[in-house]
Amino acid sequence: MAKSKKNQNALKKNNQKGKPKGANVPKKVSKNGKPGKVVKKEKPTAVTKSGKGSATNKEETKKDTKKMSVEDFFAGGFDSSDSDDDLDKELEAMEKVEDDAVEDDSDNDEEDDKVEDLVMSEASEDDQQKSDSDDQESEVKEKELELDESDNDDDNDSEDQSESDEESDDDDNEVGDDSTNKLNKDIKRHKEELEQLKKQDPEFYNYLQKEENALLEFDESEKEDEDEDDEDIELNSEDLEEMDLDEQSDSEEELDDDESGLEVLTKTMLNEWIQEVESTHSVNAMKKLLVAFKSAARMSDEEKMEGVSLVYRIVSPNVFNQLVVATMRNAPIVFNKVFKCAHGNKSPAAGTRWQYHQGMVKLYLSNLIHLMTGLTDSDMLYVAVREAEKCSAYWTCYEKYAKDYMKILLNLWSNYTSSDNVRIQSFLAIRSLAIAPVPKATKQPNYLDMALKNIYLTFVRNCKNTNAHTLPAINLMRNLAVELYGIDQELSYKQAFVYIRQLAVTLRNAMQTKTKESYTSVYNWQFIHCIDFWSNVLAANCQDESSELRPLIYPLAQVALGTIKLVPDAQYYPLRFHVLRSMTTLGVATKVFIPLAPYMFELFESPLLSKTAKRSTLKPLEWDTHLRTPQNYLRGRVFQDGVLEQLYECILNYYKGYFYHIAYPEMVIPGIVAIKRFLKKSKPSKQTKKLHDLASKLDIKSKYILTQRATIDFSPTDQEDVKKFIEEMRQKLL
Repeated sequence: MAKSKKNQNALKKNNQKGKPKGANVPKKVSKNGKPGKVVKKEKPTAVTKSGKGSATNKEETKKDTKKMSVEDFFAGGFDSSDSDDDLDKELEAMEKVEDDAVEDDSDNDEEDDKVEDLVMSEASEDDQQKSDSDDQESEVKEKELELDESDNDDDNDSEDQSESDEESDDDDNEVGDDSTNKLNKDIKRHKEELEQLKKQDPEFYNYLQKEENALLEFDESEKEDEDEDDEDIELNSEDLEEMDLDEQSDSEEELDDDESGLEVLTKTMLNEWIQEVESTHSVNAMKKLLVAFKSAARMSDEEKMEGVSLVYRIVSPNVFNQLVVATMRNAPIVFNKVFKCAHGNKSPAAGTRWQYHQGMVKLYLSNLIHLMTGLTDSDMLYVAVREAEKCSAYWTCYEKYAKDYMKILLNLWSNYTSSDNVRIQSFLAIRSLAIAPVPKATKQPNYLDMALKNIYLTFVRNCKNTNAHTLPAINLMRNLAVELYGIDQELSYKQAFVYIRQLAVTLRNAMQTKTKESYTSVYNWQFIHCIDFWSNVLAANCQDESSELRPLIYPLAQVALGTIKLVPDAQYYPLRFHVLRSMTTLGVATKVFIPLAPYMFELFESPLLSKTAKRSTLKPLEWDTHLRTPQNYLRGRVFQDGVLEQLYECILNYYKGYFYHIAYPEMVIPGIVAIKRFLKKSKPSKQTKKLHDLASKLDIKSKYILTQRATIDFSPTDQEDVKKFIEEMRQKLL
């Protein structure tokens, strides 16, 4: 106990002395309680002069100084910033622990030797003092006290010196040739100290076995690994800024040295190739561009890269964009110059140069398919489809590529996520591919037949779900596809006949079986959109009486009217109005009379309009996106007003197409009578007022035609005179 008090007094004096910043925590003891070399291991992370210390370590040190336990003492000591009273309390608490714990707190080799000699001398002196008198024992203790104080002073000086030496060594990267030998000496000395500790203080040794067993199971290989890890951490913390600045260049070097050995395409190389191609239309420079284009097109096909050889690797996104755009823009120009097929209806495969340069074309087309499949950006897709359209004559030279190309175009044309400009450009590319010249070796004359069939089937598949969001896209698809059927009416007739007949067969089966499933096969969006599609096709291409598609008007009208009569319930009034609008468009455009008036006027006699409707707070029904009326709308005021409004529009559009006809007064009589009869039974409202105005308007037009017809001197059998009269009325009234 006397010896322990001496060491504690010495520590107290040392802490009260003014020390340089960073020396508050004793350096002789490490966090894990290891003596000797352990301090050197943790030294790089505790340096504060070089500015590498972290704020986290400072906060932990402040927290540790608030409460001092045995483990905290061995983990870093105490801070000199605390008051002397707190320090005394901590020292008094430490007296309850083993007396000789301070003996293990050594920082360097010189201090360890002095403490070891001191302990051995004290042991020998204690043996000799047993036979001496009490006076001699007290004198020896006084000498020992003086010796301890002088030793502690020397220790402080040596500690300060060692700290400055270690800091300078850290700045100069102290890892050198002598580090290994010094480490081995420290390990050996540490083992010897542990053996002495076991003999001198078995209780403290047992405490270390229970609480800090890792300190006793010391291994040289582990020590070396830990030192290496610490050096790596220290290096990373010091060179972090340099690594961040050189990260991009290092990554490029790693790409150069990867297993594939691919060369990184630089902007300088690309600019040289592009300049050469644009100035001289060089085939060799174009081939270099195509080889690099292959790498760009297959960047998204990493899973399918087996058996594919690449030459370049593209790292920069700017280089990627420039390469793709330049290749697609210059490829058609170079191909047309090489094969001399910029103008004319001949296939490039018919030229003499085809067999020498067809590999270049095949390479471009195959990679362009991969690129278009992986692109997601709308602007880039538009550019790709636009430039691919310029190579329509080359697509037809490879049947497999032409089919894959058409699939991609159909997908872009029918995809709801595609922008309108991409969809329109995709259709233009389909149209160009359909009329492009085909090599003589190909069995089919062109790809129009395949285009007509696939564009109709694609339309049917994508119009199944119709709502407010998809309806504009469906209308755009229908309007674009109608144009394709006007290229070759003979071929279009074959396609239209097959599909209109298919609609008729489906309707006949539904009328014969009369089951819920058969009704559902007709009363769905696909069937109604098909009627609308073919009515638009015939309306656009049958205005001339000599059109080859004109014979299909009658069967289509029969299918449409049969669809209306299949289930004439009020619940399917929205479907009825869809079909009536389609047939009205067909009759007005083709000048063919289709008897639609009876299917309109019979609604005036329906129970829905003859009975008083219930009041309702529902929103108006969206007729364009419904085929079947929701149950909560039936017998409501909102639905009744909606039916009357739809009737007004259908009757007006139907008779508007015959305002100029010589037989208009006779045609309009049933309509005027039906409207006036309904108005007599109905209560005045906004919709009945509109119907009353409609009847007046029809009557006025009828009287005008009668006055004009009273001046003619030919009979109804004189068809030429009748046509002249109709044309004169058309110019006056429309």
